[in-house]
Amino acid sequence: MSSDPRVAALEPGDEVLDQLEPDDAPSAGPTLWQRLADNPNVAITLVAVLVFAFFALTTNTFLTEFNLINILRNAALIGIVAVGMTYLLIAGEIDLSVGSVFGFLTVIMGLLVVELGLSPWLAMVGVIALGALIGAINGLIRTRIGIPSFIVTLAMLVAYRSGALIASAERPLTTRGRTPFYEITGGELFGILPWHVLWMLAIMAVGGFVLGRTRFGYHLYATGGNLEAARLAGIDTDRVKLIAFVLTGALCGVIGALLFGYLRVAEPTTGTGFEFRVIGAVIVGGVALTGGRGTIYGGLIGALIISMITSGLVLLGFSQDVGDIATGALIIAAGTIGLLVRRATSRRLGTLG
Repeated sequence: MSSDPRVAALEPGDEVLDQLEPDDAPSAGPTLWQRLADNPNVAITLVAVLVFAFFALTTNTFLTEFNLINILRNAALIGIVAVGMTYLLIAGEIDLSVGSVFGFLTVIMGLLVVELGLSPWLAMVGVIALGALIGAINGLIRTRIGIPSFIVTLAMLVAYRSGALIASAERPLTTRGRTPFYEITGGELFGILPWHVLWMLAIMAVGGFVLGRTRFGYHLYATGGNLEAARLAGIDTDRVKLIAFVLTGALCGVIGALLFGYLRVAEPTTGTGFEFRVIGAVIVGGVALTGGRGTIYGGLIGALIISMITSGLVLLGFSQDVGDIATGALIIAAGTIGLLVRRATSRRLGTLG
């Protein structure tokens, strides 16, 4: 097994294809479909451009500054948690509770600031730490007890949604804070670029570096690609998965604090359906549910696509429910295309063999 973390990010069979001598390769050039299959980031970027162009041409307000900023804000919240979800899915796990945990931590943020009078910066550190603890609990139940992550996090989805309602007494928590915290978490840089986007880009830059350039990133791909082989190679796969769960929970705390800084209110219903958008973004971005495949860049583009579809359909006069239907259809389409790509790659490898 190669020690280069970049090798693990390749599609199945890419390493073999790269090692072929020119004389051994098929004489016929690759088709457009094969080129897109070999470059999934190019394909997903093309889809994003087409979605943007469609709504820009079919609505009168899609290109307004107000709408574009809202798209970026929504995509930023999705994209931040998508980093953790990408790690989890690459490792062969999933977290269905991120929406409820997001809502619960937003309420805790409100309680610490509004009810206890704590500094919002300290409160932010507190909810990030609490999110990491929640993720650790999910990870330990998965790795130590052996309960599948789908079941564990499905139970937590219900538990933390109820926890948010209980902790807030089913009422919003509001503040009129004017400290720099609210500008850096909810304002705009130079009055144009939302700080949410800068937070997302910073987190994604670090997440992408770790995934593509470090030993831990290699271990993630190896764990999701072939669990038994990774264990035989000496990788502590349980530790890898636990770290991914902890990171995902901590990122839910980050966006809970960011949203509170923007709205200055903590609603107990915050995050309802959010898990659907995060998982949808990473799947649309090319992350495989079967593990071992995906990039942070794909999660970013997937978040933008989900946010553009949601906003664009509303501008066309459809309800949010129609947007969710469209997102669901897009997830199915992305999964189908991913399956076809893997089958096409397997056939090509069979032909070369």
